[in-house]
Amino acid sequence: MEKYGLIGAKLSHSFSPQIHSKLGDYPYELYELEESQLEDFLDKTSCQGFNVTIPYKKKIMEFCTEISDEARKIGAVNTLVRNEKGGFTGYNTDYFGMKKALEKAEISLCERKCIILGSGGASETAKAVAADCGASEIVVISRGGRDNYENINRHFDAEIIINTTPVGMYPDNLVSPVNLDDFYQCKGVFDLIYNPNRTKLILDGMRKSIPCGGGLFMLVAQAAKARELFGNVKISESEIERVFNEIQDECLNLIYIGMPGSGKTTLAREKAKELNRPFIDIDELIVERCGMSIPEIFKEQGEPIFRKVESQVLRQVCKESGQVIATGGGVVTKWLNYNILKQNGTIVWVQRDIANLATCGRPLSESMDINTLYEERKAAYSIWSDYSIFNEER
Repeated sequence: MEKYGLIGAKLSHSFSPQIHSKLGDYPYELYELEESQLEDFLDKTSCQGFNVTIPYKKKIMEFCTEISDEARKIGAVNTLVRNEKGGFTGYNTDYFGMKKALEKAEISLCERKCIILGSGGASETAKAVAADCGASEIVVISRGGRDNYENINRHFDAEIIINTTPVGMYPDNLVSPVNLDDFYQCKGVFDLIYNPNRTKLILDGMRKSIPCGGGLFMLVAQAAKARELFGNVKISESEIERVFNEIQDECLNLIYIGMPGSGKTTLAREKAKELNRPFIDIDELIVERCGMSIPEIFKEQGEPIFRKVESQVLRQVCKESGQVIATGGGVVTKWLNYNILKQNGTIVWVQRDIANLATCGRPLSESMDINTLYEERKAAYSIWSDYSIFNEER
């Protein structure tokens, strides 16, 4: 059976094997290589094709016996297919993937100033897409070029921002290459990063109600185009959409929020068992870290210390994918937790009649009027959640 794979420097958290398993029945493996290993690996491999990712999209061109016109024009290759001569032909399927992802996000580049963050192989693809989509001006921001992060203020009038750098990528989540608040005319944000599902740059765009697009749909679309090249088959747009939805559902955490005593933990544990996913109880991790019960933490250290530890635990847990997570009732009292949860999460608000909420062992529920506590939090529960469920039994 023909084998395929992904070449890159760091691949342990790549989604490509899952995506290709849904696009066809063929072995697909990850090959983490140093730059010095590329030539020897390609000479000796029995694989029939590869995808190529950071940081080798330019370097890999040196080892192609043929390069497609589109890839040569762009100056970057992300797909290799063995040709009749026994070598590899280089293609660029990122171009297709990016155009499809921009369309899905309803981000128009036509007659708009576009800045591209980063100058690597993915940047070359973004430049080609922006030019073909009719951008009025295209500026590449790099660390050492004429347009860089020291003088980026010259381009705060940019209307479209495309991030091709790894800034904000797992495991260094929730950092952004730029401050979106500086770009007073921004009308679209696209980030090639797909892990986390929503980068800080994307979350900032969502906060401003700016059209945003992340890298996962692009990854799936370019993989579908690569699959066509690997096997001389046709992948429909509906098939791309199906695979994207399945991968996104599998990767997103399912996160339960709601009032203390609403049954979040029980419901989350049952859902984790149903889906065969890891179950995480945030309060249990806080107790483990502090070495005392939650009532003891509130009594001896106070709520501010508890909230600080809670955010630290959330930051560590929520950067991972595919979990079911039960949070504490007050998680919504700190706005910074919103981005931590939302970066990789679908948030479920568990509602229950106030009269049926359990209060024993819950410091704030015992010390405050439960109706007052609910009134203080219900707006945040509503805003943070993607959907809600009503718990009648627990």
